[in-house]
Amino acid sequence: MALAVHPPVERPPGPELGRLELLRLLRSRQLTSYLDRAAEIAPELAHFRIGREHAYLVGTPELVRELFGPLGRVGHKGRGLEQSRVLLGQGLLTSEGDLHRRQRRLIQPAFHASRIEAYSRSMRTAAAELPERAGWADGAVRDVAADMAALTLRIVGQTLFAADLTDDSTAVSGALAELLGRFQRVMVPGGALLNRLPLPSTRVLMSAIAELDTVVARLIAEQRAGLGDDGTVLAMLLRARDEDGRPMPDRLVRDEVLTLMLAGHETTANALAWTWLLLDRHPAAADRLHAELDAAPATARLPELPYTHAVIAESMRLYPPAWVIGRRMTADVTLAGWSIPAGSLVLASQWVTQRDPRWWPDARSFTPERWLTAEGRYDEAAPGQPRGAYFPFGMGRRVCIGESFAWTEAVTKVTEGHVPDAVFEEVRGQFNDKELADLTMAIAAINAWNRMAISFRALPGGYQPGQFNHLLERQAH
Repeated sequence: MALAVHPPVERPPGPELGRLELLRLLRSRQLTSYLDRAAEIAPELAHFRIGREHAYLVGTPELVRELFGPLGRVGHKGRGLEQSRVLLGQGLLTSEGDLHRRQRRLIQPAFHASRIEAYSRSMRTAAAELPERAGWADGAVRDVAADMAALTLRIVGQTLFAADLTDDSTAVSGALAELLGRFQRVMVPGGALLNRLPLPSTRVLMSAIAELDTVVARLIAEQRAGLGDDGTVLAMLLRARDEDGRPMPDRLVRDEVLTLMLAGHETTANALAWTWLLLDRHPAAADRLHAELDAAPATARLPELPYTHAVIAESMRLYPPAWVIGRRMTADVTLAGWSIPAGSLVLASQWVTQRDPRWWPDARSFTPERWLTAEGRYDEAAPGQPRGAYFPFGMGRRVCIGESFAWTEAVTKVTEGHVPDAVFEEVRGQFNDKELADLTMAIAAINAWNRMAISFRALPGGYQPGQFNHLLERQAH
């Protein structure tokens, strides 16, 4: 009996990634440097291997649009988010197909414009209270990333669940850190197997998940006891009925609550932390921002704060909270003339595309003005980049459901709780690998590659850029 012989698949060029080099990159948290290398070798479409798996990196806005547009129907979540199901179950970030579409339709009303406007009041209050709650004072040294995470978690609790999650910040951060470690391990050949073994790290993760489950169970019990707001996401989930009149299973309610809780705060916190650093390093931009905030009404909306909007957009361009999005192809596809077999992992990297000089003049510089029109209005199209060159919240049918929420939250924090009397003294941190997606609030979400611990010293006498002992910025490349 003759065996069929399949011709070898021709693949585009790209870097070779041996196991030892992969381990080195993981240990040094320098995976983005490998993506940069792949894009340099093959600027349109690069190929490389992760263990036995074939991966492709799209390098042009046209291919980014194709990946999240026409190919979206045959693309499922990548290996990192597959692993996150151990924590997030079948929430919006990890679910597929009919379940994802049904849950998204159910949750979407919580992010309508009218609800965002109502949320903004809670956001302003929480941001204004931050300095006192966090203990900011002259001479204090703070971990800004941790303070931003605590703030954004408090906002998510108040707005989406009508609950105070302040005391749960440590539990949530701990579980997220364990999950990110799980993401990193899955990049190593055999890592998925390690995640299933009863190792100490797995037991720590299971303990963190149990602690989070306790938090969610408390929120659900309070809502059912009539202690919550009927307009919250949690109330919507508990009121939902399927076509047979049955309520949503408690396990699925739990999955959606955890997804929104974790995805809804981490990436916004990362974006804010990077924004503070960039403003400290660019005093002229900080001065212009302060001038706009000083002149704006107390309850200014996004259109009234074009430069503030531009600062955050530029921060997310240079340091995207979601730095790569992966899609596993469920069918053979063609990209840039190359045949991509089913089962392959296709990546689009915000880190690479949003810093590419082909689409962005002076691509590595922090230039908020690029987002302003000649009339001084913020316009995402103002830089002149092609569609698909800027996608901090993802693209296509699975674009972040909380994009408007995240924008409002970030601008509100800068407006109400900016750091006018602080100067960054040191950045001592680690970039935590997180497969993002979009947190976007929900896609982006669970990705904290760009997370860093920022210490700053609040100086008496006002904001004085440049008066610091040293600044060590660990770029992710």
